[in-house]
Amino acid sequence: MAFEDRRKLAEKVLEVLELTHLADGSTEQDILALCERARTPFGDVAAVCVPARYVSLARDALRGSRVAVATVANWPRGRSKVDYVAAEAEIAFFEGADEVNVVLPWRSVKSRDPRTPASMVEECARQPNRKQFIKVTLEAGELDTEELVREAARNAMDCGAEFLETATGKTDHRARVEHARMILEEIRDHRVDGGFKAGHMETLDDCRAHLEIAAEVMGEDWITPDNFRLGGGTRVLDELLAVLEKEKAGA
Repeated sequence: MAFEDRRKLAEKVLEVLELTHLADGSTEQDILALCERARTPFGDVAAVCVPARYVSLARDALRGSRVAVATVANWPRGRSKVDYVAAEAEIAFFEGADEVNVVLPWRSVKSRDPRTPASMVEECARQPNRKQFIKVTLEAGELDTEELVREAARNAMDCGAEFLETATGKTDHRARVEHARMILEEIRDHRVDGGFKAGHMETLDDCRAHLEIAAEVMGEDWITPDNFRLGGGTRVLDELLAVLEKEKAGA
């Protein structure tokens, strides 16, 4: 696939976009508007990611569509206790979430305490009402070395994570493209059926960079909504829709 082609790029980003709205103070109307925007004239996004209290609302709004409903746990700071985070995940699945993005307690990773991260992922992954994915957010930008990023990725997969996400975008040190490469290589080498999510995409150029790395490491055929996600808000959606609308007008 030629990711330099803006139309093809926009089509692919739409296919794998996890349209996210997690702002403090979000209202029911905000979530309903997000769900409406998730179903575009050019096709549906892959998923919406909403605050946990709105999972059932989003589920009802998107009933009959292909759009998955995701939410978050231990978000955004990654400081909650294991039992609390496991309860968050259990409630989310009970409410109808297809996926839960669990922020890894990355400070424990940095302090070389493997028990807390392992326990958190294991407890979330064994929930009896679980339908699809546990996606573990590594906060790769906060991990000091490549060794720590790769170790965190391997351990999360060993403990039951189906997807690995780069970062929330809510910490001082954002994940970079090179972190995405590290994580994708660990998925390729360690768990071929694992998925990858690049969090906090702000522009189509951000999306292109991560698509190119995924194609290089995993192959273009691997880049499907079941394996690969780009997390972003309506800014990314607006940009890709503008490209598609311009192409349609010029056709």
